[in-house]
Amino acid sequence: MTNLESPEGSSTFFTTTYSYGFDVVEDSHATSFPPFSLAKRIFRNCWFFARTLITNIFRLSWEGVTFFVHYLLFIQTKTASFVYFLEDLKDIFVKTLMWRRGLLFRPATHGGVITIASVALVVGSLFKTAVAPTDFTRDAVLAAQNTPETIIPEGRPRSEVINYTVKEGDNVSAIAAAFNISVDSVKWANNLDSVEEIKPGDALSIPPVTGVAHKVVAGDTIASIASKYEADQQTIVDYPFNYIDDSLTLNATQTVIIPGGKIPPPKPVYRAPSRQLNYGVSQYPSWWHPAVDIAVPYGTLIYAAFPGTVSVANYSRYGYGYHIVTDGGGYTNLYAHLSAISVQPGQSVAKGQLIGAVGCTGRCTGPHLHFEVHRDGVAVNPLSILP
Repeated sequence: MTNLESPEGSSTFFTTTYSYGFDVVEDSHATSFPPFSLAKRIFRNCWFFARTLITNIFRLSWEGVTFFVHYLLFIQTKTASFVYFLEDLKDIFVKTLMWRRGLLFRPATHGGVITIASVALVVGSLFKTAVAPTDFTRDAVLAAQNTPETIIPEGRPRSEVINYTVKEGDNVSAIAAAFNISVDSVKWANNLDSVEEIKPGDALSIPPVTGVAHKVVAGDTIASIASKYEADQQTIVDYPFNYIDDSLTLNATQTVIIPGGKIPPPKPVYRAPSRQLNYGVSQYPSWWHPAVDIAVPYGTLIYAAFPGTVSVANYSRYGYGYHIVTDGGGYTNLYAHLSAISVQPGQSVAKGQLIGAVGCTGRCTGPHLHFEVHRDGVAVNPLSILP
C-alpha cells in the first residue's frame, strides 16, 4: 500500500498494489487453478450429459409405449365396430331370405351351394394329388318302414320334383324303379289312370320319395293335408325339404311333399273314425327322420332305455323342444318333444329310471315321444336294439 500525501488542505489518497503470478512460456501466460477443478468440471459435464440422455430415452420410451397402447385400443375399437357392422348386414340379409321361409329361401340356398361347389371345383383343379379317389357315399342311415336293418342309399336324396322325358321302351314300372319310388307315386304325380298311358316324348313329374307332392293353396294346414292324403302330420313336418318351421305354417306358393301319402280312390271306402295318436309307433325311421315316434297320451312318464350320463337337458330352438340326451355304452340317446324334464346335465341315470314326461314342444303336431339312437356318431334304428 502506498501513501500519497497531498498538498496542504487537500485529501489523502491510498492505493493498493496486488501482485499476480504469471508463468511465461514463449511469450504466453497461464492462469493457475485449484487442484482437481478440471476433473470436477469433466465429471459434472459427463453427469449432465448422461442425465439428459437417460431422461430423453425414458421420455421417448414412455411416449412410445403410451402411443402403442392407445393405437391397439383404437384398432380394437375399429375392429369391433366393423364386426358389428357385418353382423347387422348379415341379420338384414338373413331376415330378407328367411322371412317365414318365403320364395327367396330355396333359390338362395341352392344358389349358395352351387357357388361354393363352383369355387371348390375351380380351386381344386389347381392342385394335383397322387391319392386315389375315395368313395364318399353317405354314412349308414336307417331304412324306411318298420325294419331294423340299416341301408345306404345309392345317391344323395333329392329335394324337389323333377321332370323326366319318356324314352323308347320306358314304362311306368321301370321309371318308378329307376327313381326308387312307387308306381302309384308316378301315377298320382302325373294324373295317370293306368300305367299304359305314357309314350316316348312325354314329360313326367317324378317326386323325390314315395308319396304325394301337394301344391299348397290358401286355407291348407298340415292337419288338413295329412287327412286328405292319409298321412302322418309329424312325418310331413319332419321331411327336411318341406322347410316347415316351428310355427307349423304353410306358404301358399310352396309344394309340400307328403312321404307315404296316398290319393284316395275314386270311390271312397268308409272307415271308422280313429284318433291320429294311437298307442304305439306313429312314425318309423327314414333317412330324413332317424328316429321312432311313439304316440302316447300327454304327460306319459318316460324312463331311460339305456344307462348313461345326461349330457343335455334343456329346450332346443331347432324343432326338438324340451329334450334329453344321454351317453353311455357307446350309444347316444335322444328323447324329444317333452313336457317335463326330471334330470340334470351331468347326472347318471340307470336303465328304467324316470327322466321326463311326454309332451308336444318344439316342431310337433301332437303328443308323442321322439326317440333317437346313435352309435359312434351313426344313427341306428332304435327298434333293432330295444328289447
